[in-house]
Amino acid sequence: MNQGVLDMSQRWEMRPGLADFARDSGTRTLLDHVGRSEGMPALIRCHVCGDDSAAPFIREGCWQYYRCRGCGLVFLHPQPSEAFLDEHYQHYLPTGGPARMAWRRMMQPMTASSAALLEQRCRRPGRLLDVGCGHGFFLKAMADRGWAVEGIEISATGRDYARDVFGLKVSGQPLPRADFADGQFDVITLFYVIEHLTNPRAVLAEVRRLLRPGGLVLLRWPHTAPLVRLLRPWAESLKLYQAPSHLFDFAPRSMTILLNDLDFQRIETTIGGWTRPENRQARLAAAVFGRIAAGLDELSHGHWLLPGVSKTTLALRGGSA
Repeated sequence: MNQGVLDMSQRWEMRPGLADFARDSGTRTLLDHVGRSEGMPALIRCHVCGDDSAAPFIREGCWQYYRCRGCGLVFLHPQPSEAFLDEHYQHYLPTGGPARMAWRRMMQPMTASSAALLEQRCRRPGRLLDVGCGHGFFLKAMADRGWAVEGIEISATGRDYARDVFGLKVSGQPLPRADFADGQFDVITLFYVIEHLTNPRAVLAEVRRLLRPGGLVLLRWPHTAPLVRLLRPWAESLKLYQAPSHLFDFAPRSMTILLNDLDFQRIETTIGGWTRPENRQARLAAAVFGRIAAGLDELSHGHWLLPGVSKTTLALRGGSA
């Protein structure tokens, strides 16, 4: 959930950090959470295009990222265990009134832009599922616009707030979901979620199943690799990927390949607004680069997307089944 220097929307320290988690775990070791190397394949294949030419890209502490030469996908290898990630994300969202409201103010311009994009493409309010809905701020805004909303959030902190304060229907069970019927949603949104998923392909395949034919998916995702290259002498200490939080870092090409593979149609990647951090310098940087990126996007009709800033991708579920 970090977009580096240009868009500091998610620059929260890992809670707990790897060292804290290891210390609190008693006898558990790092290898218990990362997995052992026995039987690991010699070639590391890209999760999106299957290319086996991935090369080391950057290391953050003990975590190694690779970059696919074929499609540009950056990915963590090996990944932490599911048990580690589940515990990690229980402490990821900010807690307490001031921090929670700062998060809301930071995300509001971007989520408002996303709501406008959705309503431009949908003739009337329908059923919306927000995967990784956090505290439910976007869901509440869409409910106020007349949408029937539902959320998924694995963090108990966010889930309880969305339920107790806004009265929203939010589940802690992630996708895939056997209890959800085919085609039951008109829109599914994932804000800064795709980079955290252990298997983005499987989750997006489930998103396609849950959308009605012609239904719309909206993905908001960071594009950090250009910043890593630009700031390489300092990139490891800056922790631009907040390892191990970000398991993937997509590029426009890799995102398009993945959605095409899953039979999504009319794939469009745009800038889609920017965030408003509390820190004055970060807020100024986000606004300046966000406006530049949006201007270039509009002038080029989507052909030139400024590297290093977050992107919004929309795609339609094609087919009849």
